[in-house]
Amino acid sequence: MQNQNIITLENGLRVACDEMKEVETVSVGVFVNTGSCNETIEINGISHFLEHMAFKGTKKRTARQIAEEFEGIGGRINAYTSKEKTVYYAKVLKQHAEFAVEFLSDILQNSTFDKVELEKERGVILQEIAMTNDTPDDIVFDYFQETAYPNQALGRSILGPVKNIKKFKPQHFLDYIGQQYNYQNMAVVAAGAIKEKDLVKWSKKYFNQLGSAKVKAIELPKYKGGDFRKEKKLEQVNLVMGFKGLSYLDPNYYTAQILALILGGGMSSRLFQEVRENRGLAYSIYAFNYTNSNSGLFGIYAGTTPEKTNELISATRDEINKICEKISDVEMSRVKTQFEASLLMAKESTSTRMQKLGSDILSLDKIISDKEVMNKISTVKKSDITNLAEKIFNGSKPTFAAIGKVKSLKGAS
Repeated sequence: MQNQNIITLENGLRVACDEMKEVETVSVGVFVNTGSCNETIEINGISHFLEHMAFKGTKKRTARQIAEEFEGIGGRINAYTSKEKTVYYAKVLKQHAEFAVEFLSDILQNSTFDKVELEKERGVILQEIAMTNDTPDDIVFDYFQETAYPNQALGRSILGPVKNIKKFKPQHFLDYIGQQYNYQNMAVVAAGAIKEKDLVKWSKKYFNQLGSAKVKAIELPKYKGGDFRKEKKLEQVNLVMGFKGLSYLDPNYYTAQILALILGGGMSSRLFQEVRENRGLAYSIYAFNYTNSNSGLFGIYAGTTPEKTNELISATRDEINKICEKISDVEMSRVKTQFEASLLMAKESTSTRMQKLGSDILSLDKIISDKEVMNKISTVKKSDITNLAEKIFNGSKPTFAAIGKVKSLKGAS
């Protein structure tokens, strides 16, 4: 049974536990409510760089010890950075749960930012940027985001520009931690073979060394839209077309999720069936509903050969127009079943349940039960979807981004 409690410690740290008595493992995560949206242009990329540096040595562990200690107990540890969150997480056998909590507290609170390790990791991140730039189906999303939100924090790359990565020094990270990492801005969560009282006890014991500076509010994004094309000699054109969407706090959030599934969420979706199965225009095409706390983007990604791209764009436009007019009962039933199945399948994974706890707390300051999600899904009507589709697809200037042989392409409008 999913535990719905959020316990707030005296220092403001929020703690939540989802006990699963039938498993032998525990997934523990520390969620920090900061990401690239919290960066100025001068320090763009620091959230992601800081996440990397957390594994490069603390006051009690060297970088090598960090790797060896965790692998020595058969555990897994990792982290990621998004526009609004930085997450550090571990998965261990249940007897090592306290170790995982202590370990995560150590890398968050006691990183030393050793200059030698910093230079090594600087090289790693520069390689990561180069790899992304050479991966068209990755970099096209950066172009898309930047075109939708030009000259804004939300439009900038999470990795940051090369010139910033080359200039960061230890003090930059210490300053950023002082500004953005405090307990009121964080949550410690766990799912698996762990009791709530133990997670609370260990969180109190180990998370006690950060400050309490008030976090600066993020820059409110303003959707602009536009058209970006990068000519490059590639076998395929990778393109994203999209529109102003909704924030995850919007009452129509689940309606938008259903719209994305019907339009381009799987093999039975309209875009997959028409563009790939009926016309053979693309190997990959899908729709997505990308949300933030203050904004959102509803988009469609596709990759195809240059000579088929304009036909693909036209076919996609046709499907967008059709979905504004009519949704079938069969589609509604199928999508609601997909939602229910995904919720049930997620229950089997300690990692997925841990991630949901942390995301719910940072995003909503409450935990949404599976029953509540399904209740929200079940109340969505066909007219809600067509009305929202009309609002999204005709309510804003489109955003179009493409990389490849793009000189003769049509746009999204």
